[in-house]
Amino acid sequence: MKKGLFGIYSLFLIIFCIILGMTVVNGSGTTSHDMFPDSTGVDIMPEEEYFDADNTYNAKFSADIIKEAGGCLSFPTTYMDVYVYADGELVYENIGPHSRLIKSHGDVWHFIAVSDSNKEIDVKIVPVYEESLVTSVVFTAGDYYNIRSSVVVDSTLPLIISILDILFGLVLIINFSYRKLKVMADSKMIFFGVTAVLIGLWSAGETNALVVLIDNRPFSGILAFIILIFIPAPYIIYIHESLWATDKFLYRIPICVSLFNFVLVMGLAVLDIMDFKQSVGYTHMSWAVSIIYVIASIVNAFNTHRIHKDRMVLINALAMLVLIGVAAADIYLFWNGEGIQNDVVGRILVLLYFGILAYLNTVESMKEFEKARMADYYKELANTDSITKLNNRTAFNHDVEKLVNCNEYCILSMDLNDLKKINDTKGHQAGDRYIINASNIIREVFEKDGKCYRIGGDEFSVIIRKDNCEYLVKELILQLEQKLKVHNKKHPSEPVIIAWGYEIKAAGENRDYRQILYLADEKMYKNKSLKKKL
Repeated sequence: MKKGLFGIYSLFLIIFCIILGMTVVNGSGTTSHDMFPDSTGVDIMPEEEYFDADNTYNAKFSADIIKEAGGCLSFPTTYMDVYVYADGELVYENIGPHSRLIKSHGDVWHFIAVSDSNKEIDVKIVPVYEESLVTSVVFTAGDYYNIRSSVVVDSTLPLIISILDILFGLVLIINFSYRKLKVMADSKMIFFGVTAVLIGLWSAGETNALVVLIDNRPFSGILAFIILIFIPAPYIIYIHESLWATDKFLYRIPICVSLFNFVLVMGLAVLDIMDFKQSVGYTHMSWAVSIIYVIASIVNAFNTHRIHKDRMVLINALAMLVLIGVAAADIYLFWNGEGIQNDVVGRILVLLYFGILAYLNTVESMKEFEKARMADYYKELANTDSITKLNNRTAFNHDVEKLVNCNEYCILSMDLNDLKKINDTKGHQAGDRYIINASNIIREVFEKDGKCYRIGGDEFSVIIRKDNCEYLVKELILQLEQKLKVHNKKHPSEPVIIAWGYEIKAAGENRDYRQILYLADEKMYKNKSLKKKL
């Protein structure tokens, strides 16, 4: 079920990427660019303001004051269309795309060039949405490059923190994906990493630095709203696996709500009922469902683990309470009309949360990785012959029993002639060299097509699991004899003599591996007797 939900989640992410691509290709509304020469002047402040009957906000300035200050009038707006007139002539406009997906540019910093003196500058700010009324606008007059750079510099710290969130997430995804491939580790930290990347992307897009630097504001707005939709699902999977793994049903509810929310929001936008900004309330409700599940998981974690004093689970739970507080504060600020563009405290808390949990989970994962590595090492040690490095009798017994489910295979039995005689006359070191030389030849001939074993002092075996393998086995036996001749010619003082026998279990035959092994041994003993007579 979890894989199915994540598959749907991935499909929706693909749809989301297509939407973003279309936003980039299509128009991004109307904006004015390239109004400024290479340098302008100094800083100054604005003057007068009033509202029209239709809630349009008007502010009037003397061009002389702005020109003296440096020739640039600057101010931020959120979900507004902006028109600027000089003596009744339109000199600047910033109008949202008014598309089905999003009607407004969202957060925008406006920079208006004022070059002519003795003119009246009239700024009109029109709310795109009825609920987005103009409350207060802070105007700045001064040097364009100075103002613009100051806005970017002032939000550098929040932007860096957001980038660190993204980097944390990417490192976790790459690291734990690798570990999962190597040791079949659990995937919870991959989902945690996905959450960190999404939160980092959303947080970075909300900083004033990117508001100023990214011209395509509809793209940024759609990105922000859809990221909000996709954040809960991977985080809920992480919470489920970290705090409430015994829950088999409830975790699916917030994930399904999140996926349904995507369908709902897209449907409302396509039908031109609500754009993404207008339907963000549904996204916040889906977040509320996720927060309720997180709180339930925390309560369960405290009740279950406080007796056992599971430090990892308890720290997880406490850290999540902090994250819930930050999320609730952000939602409150949004509905209260206050931005979080340069909120440093909330971003630092989120970064600390990611950092602490990433560290703790990495330490825990390293321990699991080391346990798995040692388990693999001891397993290999238990199944490997110490002298030849071939598979040993334990591995052979394990593998030969699996042949019950194999339709066609071949078992080769091999034995070294005169090993005991060499041990008695030349010593055990010479005997070990004999075994190693024989194993190297067997490995060189058979390993590419089968699995090689040393199953006793002078006994070897090979299992080949291939269809129609009789011709192959005959070819391999010829290669074996040829390799033996070459070796014995090069090393006449330490010849290697290998007796062999094999039996093939053909497809459809009603014989088990014991019969095949017995017949292979019988043929090997006949070959051994024959070679002793030569």
